[in-house]
Amino acid sequence: MKYTPTITIMLCFFVLGMQQLAATEYTFAVRAHRGVESAHKKWGPTLDVLNTKLPEHVFTLLPILSLNEISERAGKSEFDFLLTNPSSHVEVSTLYGAKALVTLNNKRGFTEQSRFGSVIFTHVLQKDIKSIADLKNKRLMVVSEPAFGGWRVAWLEMLEQGFDPYMKLKELFFTKSKSQRDVVFAVKNKQADAGVVRTDLLERMQQSGDIDMRYFRILNNKNDRTFPFFLSTKLYPEWAISALKKTSALDAQKVKQVLLSIGRESEAATKGKYIGWIESLDYQPVNRLMEKLKVGPYEEK
Repeated sequence: MKYTPTITIMLCFFVLGMQQLAATEYTFAVRAHRGVESAHKKWGPTLDVLNTKLPEHVFTLLPILSLNEISERAGKSEFDFLLTNPSSHVEVSTLYGAKALVTLNNKRGFTEQSRFGSVIFTHVLQKDIKSIADLKNKRLMVVSEPAFGGWRVAWLEMLEQGFDPYMKLKELFFTKSKSQRDVVFAVKNKQADAGVVRTDLLERMQQSGDIDMRYFRILNNKNDRTFPFFLSTKLYPEWAISALKKTSALDAQKVKQVLLSIGRESEAATKGKYIGWIESLDYQPVNRLMEKLKVGPYEEK
């Protein structure tokens, strides 16, 4: 049989169509703590890499604003892969069998960081607040109750030093905006006696000219020589990408290998403001933190 150009073109379209029909579609959920549009700009290029290098699959980004919504939608099997903060990952892992594939190797200043913690701080003019114990009968602001670096890590640190914030503070209150930057501004403007944010935020805000660190005092500063930012707590693994239990184990490994191959100079890393991805770190310390605090899967009903 002699193939004409027309028949050849038709066959090409037929093959392409069959490949598209055979493509496995995967929904990739991300914690969109800065909004849906920001999540698409930051993480869209990373998914572009997956779609390019794994053409037999189609990956669609699903930004989710609320940590509680992530757990709810995981329970309904509404996505296949998840990028979220450590405690959110542990909750989905414990309740729904998600398995961590890689850990984020974050770009922070001129350094790469795969761990982070919390900073507890006050205004320098708060002369009677020099330690965690001095927060008694004071007003402490944090971004939200389920926030990991923005609250839970500091909460455990306080408990381990014999200070129960829910019993000893005058008030624990939260931002309306869900932005940790607003915690810093509240302390700066003396709308709160003290605040908690994730590590490296204060340095970034100073670099951008939003604050002057001379007006802040760090409480319980660890002076960890292995970590170049202010730190009031232990360090924990960065955000994780995990595969839900229903996801093909073979495809999950393919995704893992592609993520590990992303270079620091790539568009995905540049837009995502990260160095790359590394083999998954141990999230058991996060699990123990949640168990001690009785939050997430350990919450007493």
